Amino acid sequence: GDGGGNGGRATYTVERRDALDAGRWGPVDEDACFVVALEVLDNLPHDRVMRARENTCATTDETKMGENTSTTKMGETKMGDETPPRLAQTRVFARRRGEDNAVDGFEQREEPLRDPLIARALDAVGDDEGFFSSFGSFGKAAADRWIRGARDWNARFVPTGALALLETLHERRPRHRLIAADFDSLPNVRVPGINAPLVATQSPGGRTRDLATYLEHVGACDVFFPTNFDHLARLDAFARARTGGGTKRLENGGSSRPSKRSARVITTREFMRAHADLGATATGSGYNPLTQDFANTKFFLS
Repeated sequence: GDGGGNGGRATYTVERRDALDAGRWGPVDEDACFVVALEVLDNLPHDRVMRARENTCATTDETKMGENTSTTKMGETKMGDETPPRLAQTRVFARRRGEDNAVDGFEQREEPLRDPLIARALDAVGDDEGFFSSFGSFGKAAADRWIRGARDWNARFVPTGALALLETLHERRPRHRLIAADFDSLPNVRVPGINAPLVATQSPGGRTRDLATYLEHVGACDVFFPTNFDHLARLDAFARARTGGGTKRLENGGSSRPSKRSARVITTREFMRAHADLGATATGSGYNPLTQDFANTKFFLS
């Protein structure tokens, strides 16, 4: 629909499109603009990446089972191999009953890493945590297995949806400025892995229950991820370099590109102190939610 309120003139339109799909944005628009994304990043797709099992043999086939909703692929390695570890991605698929083909739950399977978007995201983010070189070191991995009894704690959830969005923005709106606000950490996460999501559902009576997997209550639970804002800045720089974002054609056939800009990451408290009318939001006791709440959120300003 169209928004009025300005002498009858439309001030906005509501459009339902996939923002990650560059084709849905139409032609490239070189005009300067702002893109505002408030609690968008936490709901974007992520891909679960694992290190290949130590005695896994190389495989080349890929078995598709049911309807995939995501992919995370698994690489291969051999015992005693000292080269950088091969990686896996995980495909989520529907489990179906034989008699009527009805969906009877969901499962995930590790497969060789082949997805180019995952590979680009891993390349952009890098390995400053030692995640791939040593997988957090042998001691930490052994401790996790002993304490938690789960290999899944070595999983890493990679923000592939964020990279897809940033690549699309730099391609189709090359002179945009992004303002994104989101969670940099989440409490009570039970799903194993680095950057794992918080999965929550509501029980009868409105009580919230945190789940240890995203494979149950599909469609009836909230799944949201924390954002590593340092990694987000790397993804943004990677996407801009890859797409040539910001390059503008001149009448003489040349091109003009703004000087390289660096993104800023600040806390919500810092952002509100700089830009909000805090006198209008303070309570009678002096408490101000804009500066005293939202301690686990940050702003990304490109």
